[in-house]
Amino acid sequence: MKINIYQINHERDTHRVAFVDTKYLEKAQGNSAINSKIYDKVFSGNVDCKTLDDVYSRFNTDHPTGYCGRSLSISDVVEVLEDESLEKGFYFCNTYDFKKVDFEPSKTQDTVSRNMITVLYIQANHYPKTVAIDNSLEAMQKLVGGNIEEYMPFEDEVAIICNEEGKMNGLPLNRAVYDEKTKEIIDIIAGDFFIAYAPIDSEKFKDLPKDLEQKYREKFKFPERFYKQNGEIKAYQYKPKELDTIR
Repeated sequence: MKINIYQINHERDTHRVAFVDTKYLEKAQGNSAINSKIYDKVFSGNVDCKTLDDVYSRFNTDHPTGYCGRSLSISDVVEVLEDESLEKGFYFCNTYDFKKVDFEPSKTQDTVSRNMITVLYIQANHYPKTVAIDNSLEAMQKLVGGNIEEYMPFEDEVAIICNEEGKMNGLPLNRAVYDEKTKEIIDIIAGDFFIAYAPIDSEKFKDLPKDLEQKYREKFKFPERFYKQNGEIKAYQYKPKELDTIR
């Protein structure tokens, strides 16, 4: 699901309608219209959610990396830009549900600074997940837990971004990288890493396109354990003991 999230800026909230349900808007401000001018855009990107309730849960219990807004609350507006089942539009977060409303994003203020990118984050012992991060060195280092190394073993314009000292520091072995023709192991990534879109003609990483996200989500879907057999390193896949779902 691709979404934007808008939240009321308290400095412009003259009628104090932040955290107010649509049922009480008219009493608070004299009319029931959503005043887009008092909102800031605080998030823009893809999230692994199937419903608006999933979005609410995600932005309360497991904020995407790089997200700087407050937990999703009453009076926030979620814009659905792309989804297989939900109709595109603006959804106001009420006490118990989401209500589709009229909203003018051009009147809001953008605090996201479209320096955010979506990447595929792959942690040891976990399924892959899509996250939004700031396209900065600091955010990338935080995600992998140290200095980053860019590794491009695939024909696609994607890069594996990992901890450059992962093996040296004894980080958990995460996933193997296989030769795309022979299927032999050519490397093993130690520690958490992510996959970013790295077009040759761009100096910066960009949002991972949906088709490449799905391709590499499938490629790295299951965690792996490694062992030696007849002098060679082998790997076997397993399902992690977690509540994550494969989307």
